[in-house]
Amino acid sequence: MIVYVAIVADRHTDTEPYVFSTAEAAIKYARHAVVDNASSPSDIEEETMVGWLFYARYSEEGDAVWVIEKEIDNPEYES
Repeated sequence: MIVYVAIVADRHTDTEPYVFSTAEAAIKYARHAVVDNASSPSDIEEETMVGWLFYARYSEEGDAVWVIEKEIDNPEYES
């Protein structure tokens, strides 16, 4: 089963993962988190990262949100 994880990495809080069943829902959440946490819209910078579905920084200090795809119970890692 594939899930989509939005990760919020803010220097003022613990890094938090949020899990979604669709990429669209995860990216929508990530975009809202960026806007909610940015001091100013001019602080927001989206970038393309290889292997990631979404990435945006919202501060000069590196606070960011990204979305990745992960497989639950990946048989490759079962012993």
